[in-house]
Amino acid sequence: MDSFSDRPRSADRLHSADRPRSRAAQIRCQDGNHTLELTDRELVAERLLRTSRKHSFDPDVDVDWDASQDPDQFYMPPQLVSLYETPLWEELTHRQRVELSKHEVCSMVSFGIWSELLLMQGLIQHAYRNRYDSGHFAYAMTEVADECRHSKMFGQMVRACGLKTHRVHRVPFNLGKALNVVCDPMPMFAGILAVEEFTDAFQRLTFPDEEIQPLIRQVARIHVIEEARHIKYAREELKRMVAKAAPARRWLAAYCIARWAWMASGQMTHPSCYRAVGLDPALARRVARHSPHRRATIAWSFRKCTAFFEEVGFLDGPARTVWVKSGLLTCTADS
Repeated sequence: MDSFSDRPRSADRLHSADRPRSRAAQIRCQDGNHTLELTDRELVAERLLRTSRKHSFDPDVDVDWDASQDPDQFYMPPQLVSLYETPLWEELTHRQRVELSKHEVCSMVSFGIWSELLLMQGLIQHAYRNRYDSGHFAYAMTEVADECRHSKMFGQMVRACGLKTHRVHRVPFNLGKALNVVCDPMPMFAGILAVEEFTDAFQRLTFPDEEIQPLIRQVARIHVIEEARHIKYAREELKRMVAKAAPARRWLAAYCIARWAWMASGQMTHPSCYRAVGLDPALARRVARHSPHRRATIAWSFRKCTAFFEEVGFLDGPARTVWVKSGLLTCTADS
């Protein structure tokens, strides 16, 4: 038997010659069988590690934290602001609309910090169960390091905007503490996708827009580039887990994530955002919740996530009902 020091360490050696680089798996869904292509996890990890070496950022260096902030320049595209195309939006002055966009983008990254803390806890527990000399483990640690920088970057962004971060409602906050004790990797990776795809959609509109504050664009660009590989990692791992899971376990995980996405979509905008521009928070939240434009925007932001969930059977059974009822899915997962 080889000694521990002689065991293979690189992704190429961990992938044995007689092991296929990819394989097809079928899962049974109510609308028929779905075929998934599963790529060897060590090959996926090696590609992601290679990309990480080429495209990683240091926010302390790569973001101009002293960039001036024009009081007339939006902090996110106005069509992404929760009250856009509502009567309350029409009542606001331009400066109030800009201020609302600032508070909402800072509220969204506050939620992002909380969700990334949960992600890091889950990733560390997932890595704990895997070989410590594997590429899969190495990439999990790389992603944890990325998320540490992102959380720090988001906190710095909120401070640079002259605001404070917000804690989520006590119910999801306490549920998050419970997840620190019990972590199921399948819903954990699905939850990563639900949150990351949502924020990614908003930020992909933000960072190329020259009408948006430069500081926000820089932060959004870094997050989009680095999160692309996080999303890839989560998708590949979720496919492998779904292929092994019994239908009942998949349905339960899918239902829990559907409820999580519904909750998350309502936590992005803290009530204080509306109070900051002189609006009644209860009224503004109600107007935003019933706004056709806002509902369409939220469903659009989840479109890549729901399309992928359709592929892996996470819109099967009761989960689809929750997605549709919440307004996060229209009739199909089509984009």
